[in-house]
Amino acid sequence: MTRNAMPRGTKGDAWSGASIEQIIDRELGRNAELRSGASAYASMLDHFRRTGNGLRFLRSILNLASREYRESGARDAELLTFGDGGAEFLYDLTRTRVVMVWGVSRSVAPNTRDDAYHAGYPTAGANLDKGHAWSHAQGGREGGPNYFRQARRLNQARSANGKLWRAIERHLATNSGLSAFIRLRYDAGNSGDKPDQVEYGILPASGLFRTVIFPNT
Repeated sequence: MTRNAMPRGTKGDAWSGASIEQIIDRELGRNAELRSGASAYASMLDHFRRTGNGLRFLRSILNLASREYRESGARDAELLTFGDGGAEFLYDLTRTRVVMVWGVSRSVAPNTRDDAYHAGYPTAGANLDKGHAWSHAQGGREGGPNYFRQARRLNQARSANGKLWRAIERHLATNSGLSAFIRLRYDAGNSGDKPDQVEYGILPASGLFRTVIFPNT
């Protein structure tokens, strides 16, 4: 992860007119379904703030995600990392599912999403969407590992959870150069490809790191 330049504007935060940090803090304080995952990253974040070593910060997050994933019941996981040109992925070959997605937001030209491809991809199931982990508007690609089975009320801004998810995506889409990650969390006993929770972590230009763990229900 990198230190970021100040954003060019706050258009993506029009939901409340506040900074993305204030939006996240507000929703964590009033929405009992949400929780912060920030405590798990405290020591590595402190090192990043003191040294500016973004590569070590990223490596520490990857190590934590891998360790906790195995401890959650996937000890035999064969994990690898790869990129698709839009984002990077931590992937479990054993269960053929994504564990984490990360990257740096970038500008995308309007009307460039491949809607025909998206519409032709297999459906996700009842009350589920083909969710983008790394949204197209912030530089993500269609299909493949960037899709996951996402609760419709989380993917669409029709609930408090969905509105916060969308606010984070919009902030990244309107502010290039910001580092973020999405962890797909699977409970013990879940061997499928639908995560039980989804964690969104973001490092805004202020350097005030935030994470939100959403139920994927």
